[in-house]
Order: sequence, then C-alpha cells, then structure tokens
Amino acid sequence: MKPEHVVAIALRLFAIALSLSIVSNITGSAWYYIISGGSNAGFSLLVILFTILLAVLAFLLWRFPFWIASKLLKFDDSMNRPSSWGSLDEVQTVAFTVMGVYFLFQAVTGTIYWLALFTTGFPIAPEPQQWASMLMTIAEFLLACFLIFGAAGLGALISKVRRLGTN
Repeated sequence: MKPEHVVAIALRLFAIALSLSIVSNITGSAWYYIISGGSNAGFSLLVILFTILLAVLAFLLWRFPFWIASKLLKFDDSMNRPSSWGSLDEVQTVAFTVMGVYFLFQAVTGTIYWLALFTTGFPIAPEPQQWASMLMTIAEFLLACFLIFGAAGLGALISKVRRLGTN
C-alpha cells in the first residue's frame, strides 16, 4: 500500500468526523437562534456561511481524497514502493475500527454525563437542546457499534461503490 492510500483513508475518516461535528454544531446554533428570537442576524449569517464552508470542505475531502493526498505528500521514489504493513482493506478496516472506538468513547462519556445529571436527585426538565444532545449520544453509540462490528463490511461497501463506474 502506498503512503498516499493511507493519507486518503485518513482524509475520508476526517470527512466523516467533520460531517458529524457539523450536524452537532448546527443543533446548538439553531437553538441559540431560536432563543435569541432571531434578533442576532449577523451572527446567524456568519454561522451559516461557516457551516456551508465546512460542509464543502467535508464533501471535497470525501469525494477527492486521492487527489488531495497526492498534493499533501512529497513525491519521491518511496511513493512507488509498496509499504509492507498491510493491504488497503486491512488498513481501511483498522481505520474504521479506530474511528468506531473514538465514537464509542464519545458515547460513553455522554452517557455518563446524562446518567449523572438525571441521578442527582434534582428534578430536571430537559430542554430541546438537551434532548438533541441525548439523541446525538445515542447516534454516536449506534455509529460506533456499526464501525466497530461492521468495519470489514463497510470497507467492502466502499470498495464496491468506488468500482461502480469502472465496469
């Protein structure tokens, strides 16, 4: 496997993490806009522009990882020699598993927070932003399970999609 393949996989993983971060931040920003009654239009426009910029970046990282990887790496003779530490499928499976462990960590820490909050003995009425955060914790847990236990299948699916136009 060439170094550019490893970097391309890392770029795709970063695109996934960036997309999830965008979704998480949009919920918080929308909640802020609702609370302010729409009075802070300048801030809202800035958040929308920044969100669009990040979404475009995530799309480009997902769609063109090999081109970006080739621009990030210095070309020399080592680019033509295969690496001895694994095939593309093995590295991709390990990368998805590592990403799954990261999301599992996020979900476990979120679950501990919510359990601690609800078991304090004080009556708590969750607000919409807190409900959204709880749903995000559940989504992170489901995504973690999918990435950890279905990493090989996800890699195979990506390989099939990548080869669709070549037949």
